[in-house]
Amino acid sequence: MNYSSNPPMMADPDFPAPQGALPVWIKVFTKPSEQTFIEITSHPDAKARAAYIWVFLAGTLSGLINSLTQFAVSFAGLQQAAPEFGQMPGSSTAVGIGGLLFAVCFAPLTGLFSVVGFSFGVAIIHATAKFFGGQGLFDKMAYAVGAITVPITVISALMVPLNVVPFLSLCTLPVLILLGLYTLYLEVVAIKAVHRLGWGESAAALFLPSILLALILGVIILGLMRMAGPELNEIFQQLQQGAP
Repeated sequence: MNYSSNPPMMADPDFPAPQGALPVWIKVFTKPSEQTFIEITSHPDAKARAAYIWVFLAGTLSGLINSLTQFAVSFAGLQQAAPEFGQMPGSSTAVGIGGLLFAVCFAPLTGLFSVVGFSFGVAIIHATAKFFGGQGLFDKMAYAVGAITVPITVISALMVPLNVVPFLSLCTLPVLILLGLYTLYLEVVAIKAVHRLGWGESAAALFLPSILLALILGVIILGLMRMAGPELNEIFQQLQQGAP
């Protein structure tokens, strides 16, 4: 008998098992502490690439659900506004197939744009945290933020069909508001854990870029309105003169 075969490969005890996306998300939302984010970002899986994959899949799902919901509402409205449309042979089937194909083709684009927006947002937060003396890595920051925003994106997407129903939308709105506030808290905790900052610096790293952007946009809008002021006054005067 041949005993020269290699022994079975043993798992490397120094390399931990994969975390898994769902366990990480559950841990973040059920144990919202600084220690939780330190644990998940200390794992070898804590890479920006993993967060990008999560965001792409969640964005694609969100785009698909939004597109299908909007198509269903528009199609129902069309049938009510033009009953003869539904009586045309094959018209409903053709429109339905076209709407389905559009939703399926458009959804990955939504996922791609979600990744671009996510990476840009995390880069701004990371740079601001560095400005306040943060010591964290971009990979860990992206992974932590992805573990927060992706579950919220999925939950929000699943609530989209419910928002079509008038009375149910009154129930989903408070839930989304509470989830949004909880998300802000988790993001502050994540920044604090990844960059080893205080509460004040972590909150500033999250909110300061948005405040500055809002101020810049406000100044630009005011400047444009001031530049267009004489033309707007002339238009208003012409409208008043032409009014009976």
